[in-house]
Amino acid sequence: MVGQELVDIEGRILDEETREPIAYANVYNKDLNRGTLSHSDGFFRLAVRDASDRISISFIGYEEYVMQLEPGKQVYTVYLKESTIELAEVTIRPKDDSYLYNLIRSCKSSQSRAENSSKAYFELKSYTDGEQIELVESYFNVDVRGYDVDDLHMKAGRLALMPMKKQFFGSLGSSRAIIMLSLFNKSNYFPINPFQLSHYKLKRTFYLSLDNKFLNEVGDSIFVVDYMPKANIGEYFEGKVWINATQKSILKITMNCVDTDRHPFLPIFPHDEILGLSFNITQTFNGVDGDVVFNHIDLIYEMDYVRRRYDEENIVVRTEAILYAYDYDQAFFIPKFKFYGYDIDDYRKISAMPYNEFFWKYNDEYGINDSLNSNELFFSDELTMTNTTMFTNESPAGRSFYEHPYIKWSEEDRIKLRATTGDAAGSNDPMTFKSEAYKLAIQIYLDVNSYQDSLDIVTATIFDPYETFYNLTMDESTYCFINIYFDLFEIKRREIEQNIRDNCDHEDCIKAIYDELIDQLEMESQAYLKAVQRGTNEKAMREYNSIVLRALGIDNIQLFKPFE
Repeated sequence: MVGQELVDIEGRILDEETREPIAYANVYNKDLNRGTLSHSDGFFRLAVRDASDRISISFIGYEEYVMQLEPGKQVYTVYLKESTIELAEVTIRPKDDSYLYNLIRSCKSSQSRAENSSKAYFELKSYTDGEQIELVESYFNVDVRGYDVDDLHMKAGRLALMPMKKQFFGSLGSSRAIIMLSLFNKSNYFPINPFQLSHYKLKRTFYLSLDNKFLNEVGDSIFVVDYMPKANIGEYFEGKVWINATQKSILKITMNCVDTDRHPFLPIFPHDEILGLSFNITQTFNGVDGDVVFNHIDLIYEMDYVRRRYDEENIVVRTEAILYAYDYDQAFFIPKFKFYGYDIDDYRKISAMPYNEFFWKYNDEYGINDSLNSNELFFSDELTMTNTTMFTNESPAGRSFYEHPYIKWSEEDRIKLRATTGDAAGSNDPMTFKSEAYKLAIQIYLDVNSYQDSLDIVTATIFDPYETFYNLTMDESTYCFINIYFDLFEIKRREIEQNIRDNCDHEDCIKAIYDELIDQLEMESQAYLKAVQRGTNEKAMREYNSIVLRALGIDNIQLFKPFE
């Protein structure tokens, strides 16, 4: 709605009978195609055009509610009614629970394996002694395969940490843990749920009981089933599952486990230890093009964490994370930047990305609001350390997590890699080529965002310390050689950005220019590496130094004096 003035409404969503708040209910404006999720206290905030907007509120297990807006009214209280339409046609003998075991197994047999992609919102907050110590907020494109999250591609992320006695705590692997959680496949990283067992083992391992049954809006039979392990409590989940018995599909599941050793999390530092962990997980699923796919996960875990960096200290950390997939019809423009390896955590990805102020100021995607705007307050608190400053040489938080952060090009700072001995990686082996004993990994980052008539372009030249190695002798010629190489990428970055700004007004054009000039850069960088011979060819080095001096005003030969 370009140029249209919008106003915010807010309110709370409560259970009609218990008056308890309903967290993570979907609040959607059908006229603006915008939505939000209710906070853990049931609070929501949503933009509307006027009182004619159609606002729907839905949550599995409750009847859908359509809000009637009133002119000038901005605060609402919404009561959702639990779905409890009894199934008169179902006759069940009180002690006959075999149909429940058959129902569980039928869902596994008919599980969806459809592949889909969606936008997704991720929020994580950690607390100790009731005080918040961590915030991670990200947007992704999420790949789902049926009920499971297959992969996450970060669009944008930000984080903030509050120090505890001059130390920091970070949940480095939480979104990756969501990828590792499978509904139907057993894993060493999570307790076992009923859908992961054969019929025989299911009956031996779990008690099942019917908690509720009702009809949904299209007349399908919905069964709510409680499950509880018979033994080995720490190895199995207990909880409740909502099953569409007509379609043999799962709508929602809760999975709880107290004091388990089966979890995917590692201490931040090798000398630290996680003594015990408890899970409280809720997942929901919905239909997309006739298939049942992942919708959201609410992942809460509490750990007894032992810090031994200075004096041994036990702290209890409670982490609350949510991943919500909300748009299967379109995807984000994912920044042009390649992360190598499966185990790259969110912190490391956020550290590589320039902070995108335009995105966080103007994005109107799904999110979670509370009445205090606590995310904004926490992120802007003068006591918190955020990703705008965290991953610098001066930052205590950055040094705590990563010894070698990503390096963004600047004319003030020159790179000096840590020197290694000539014996490293077989560099003295006559069968090892010199070109195989080093690798310089540099990328040009590109992100594109739009809001109404504005198109925002963010580029950066980034040195990747995790893919870079140099197992040869380091000297002033080497430093000069590496920095000129970095500068050549910066020259190409400026060319890419200027070309885009002069010639493009849509994403396809931007991608085409980026790909074309990156191909040119690959050939030009290889020519440089061949010509200068790791900085030993003085004539070639002076020629390339002149190119950098003209374009960037930086005289690397004067700075490092490699030929004196």
